[in-house]
Amino acid sequence: MKWIRSLIVILISMTVIVIYQSLTYADEVETVSTYKSWKITFNTPISPDYINSNSIYVKNEETGKRVSSVKLNLSQDQKVVTIQPTVPYNPTTTFTLHIKQPIISTKGMPMMEGELKTFKTKDKPKYSEQAMEYFQEIAFGSEWGDTDYPVRKWNSNPRIKVFGNPSDEDMNALKNTISDVNGLQDHIELKLVEADPNIKVYFVPLKDFGEYVDNPKSGNWGLFYYWWEPGEFVIDEAEILISTDKPTPKGRSHLIREELTQSLGLPRDSYSYPKSMFFQDYTTVTEYTELDKTLIQMLYENEIKAGMTQVEAIEVFHNLLP
Repeated sequence: MKWIRSLIVILISMTVIVIYQSLTYADEVETVSTYKSWKITFNTPISPDYINSNSIYVKNEETGKRVSSVKLNLSQDQKVVTIQPTVPYNPTTTFTLHIKQPIISTKGMPMMEGELKTFKTKDKPKYSEQAMEYFQEIAFGSEWGDTDYPVRKWNSNPRIKVFGNPSDEDMNALKNTISDVNGLQDHIELKLVEADPNIKVYFVPLKDFGEYVDNPKSGNWGLFYYWWEPGEFVIDEAEILISTDKPTPKGRSHLIREELTQSLGLPRDSYSYPKSMFFQDYTTVTEYTELDKTLIQMLYENEIKAGMTQVEAIEVFHNLLP
């Protein structure tokens, strides 16, 4: 029977291709992202002893060399092999995915013929790997605890009302932050309002924090809380508290910028970049770094949806071109 000629089903994008004959794809060069993963689905469990770089590999057709930065993963049922680059493929380059003998099932049945798939990578994506890595640090999870939250963002315009006793310097810091965020993206527009706010900013003494939020974190001179509809992850309300009696004026300017930015869906801190607005330790940084600006732009790309997992968001970023 013809189907014995191949055990393989290759999943390309969302299309399932059952291979009844030898694959050459000579005239079918698919253009993919530089971080494209491939899945090979077999119709019987495969012995893991034969899943290695000798039987499955990617070759750069322009250099004639195999790509070393590729990882192979065999699924738990031993029917699916995922080929994932550990670093992006070179942009605008032609590659071939090779599936060669020997590949043998757990019952000792060999794959009768080798197969190959030719593909070409797109241009370099809009955002760097550095930016994508930092986005994953800052945008996912929770500032407190280990909850594995997906993307959260606003889809409506944040309306900000100030309460308490801010100084002129505090108000300037708030207005400058609003202006910077609005200038970096066009998905939402932040604005100050006198009524019907969905972000409330309180400038109050530290000892009074407990009057506005339940169980404020001890020792925090600035903090935020936000809310979204269960299961949707679209932020629709936030509260921010800034201590008026503990930090210096410059320290308050930092806290205003940090807490407002985090309330937009970039909640986590990191030790990776000391000059970043999201640096974990105490800092008085009052301006965004270029990388900070990039994170705001990434979060508010129209293609990035609330509720996306890390894998889903990074796949989108790898397909976004300049």
